Amino acid sequence: MPFAQSEGHEAGKDVDWSGVALDEKLGKKVPRDAVFLDEHGDKITVGSYIDRPVLVLPIYYTCPQTCGLLLGNLASALNDVPLTPGKDFKVLSLSIDEEDNPSNALQAKKNYLKILKRSFADDDWKFLTGDIKTIRRFTDAAGYGFKRTGGRNFVHPNVLIVLARDGTIIRYIYGPIFLPFDVGMALTEATKGIPAISVRKLLAYCFSYEPKNKTYSFRLVQILSLGFLVLLGIMFFFLLRKKKV
Repeated sequence: MPFAQSEGHEAGKDVDWSGVALDEKLGKKVPRDAVFLDEHGDKITVGSYIDRPVLVLPIYYTCPQTCGLLLGNLASALNDVPLTPGKDFKVLSLSIDEEDNPSNALQAKKNYLKILKRSFADDDWKFLTGDIKTIRRFTDAAGYGFKRTGGRNFVHPNVLIVLARDGTIIRYIYGPIFLPFDVGMALTEATKGIPAISVRKLLAYCFSYEPKNKTYSFRLVQILSLGFLVLLGIMFFFLLRKKKV
């Protein structure tokens, strides 16, 4: 499900989806001078926080449906990503609702960090809020189009945005399910600063993670083995066909 809507809108009825879209801005940068408030009410400038690869998850903290699923699935995926929080990457949850406040953000952080089975320092995963102008400036730069549909209800994309340490957009990982491999591969690409499009099944088979170098390497032997098996299968097929003739 690439897009989400809040409760109160039955199967998309009476919802104006204009302006709700994800326009990938690979290679572009998010505004490093944008200022938000973290879950403690402290000001955070995007550029000062992004000093290594960062995962950005746009959601809102009073969301009754998909946002909680996105946060929970991301936390679960991070348990199995073979990289070190704080050292190799950081995480930002960014509220798209200007009515959210640090209190909402702190409660959300307490709830979802319980899912983590590994150590995350306070600075490793921040939950941000901001005014609508700053929020829109950031999301527009990322090609993330969302819309308030009344009250505290929104329609929005389900996506995780991966940034390099200079704020360059490297990858979009579509939810609501985030696989540890996809997240790990995207962070590795972000370390190199190389924008890329995910081809999940191909990469999962063709690449393996090397903990020592913290990189994904091409599985040459595995690919050659697969090619050999395919070739044997073709030969066997034609031999059987020849015997029948």
